[in-house]
Amino acid sequence: MSKVKIDTIFQKARETLTENEKVKGLIAEVKTKVDKINSDSEERSTFIYQLQVIIRMVRAHINGSYRAFSATSLLTLVFGLVYFITPVDLIPDFIPALGLTDDISLVYFIFKSLADDIAKFRVWEEASI
Repeated sequence: MSKVKIDTIFQKARETLTENEKVKGLIAEVKTKVDKINSDSEERSTFIYQLQVIIRMVRAHINGSYRAFSATSLLTLVFGLVYFITPVDLIPDFIPALGLTDDISLVYFIFKSLADDIAKFRVWEEASI
């Protein structure tokens, strides 16, 4: 993937974070795309679960109920969501069996990179139920 594409996605993520309505629109787009994914494999089921956690984290931040992660972590989460809905991926989504590979890899990387933030959020989330 080119540096220009990554920079464009980061810019879109930054712009999205400027308004809660933009973030809500992004979340709606992600949910629509997630609903179209077959969870017929463990890898895809895990991917969908991870996307759902990211959505909940971003939603909790924008509604003000959870603010314990940094601006960098928030930008990383939103970057992952923007990348997921971006139609031009490293591997286009319409390619059978391979189309989601780059999306899955990026979300996996985000989960590993932000493991502490995600774990703290999950503890907070469980305590809030």
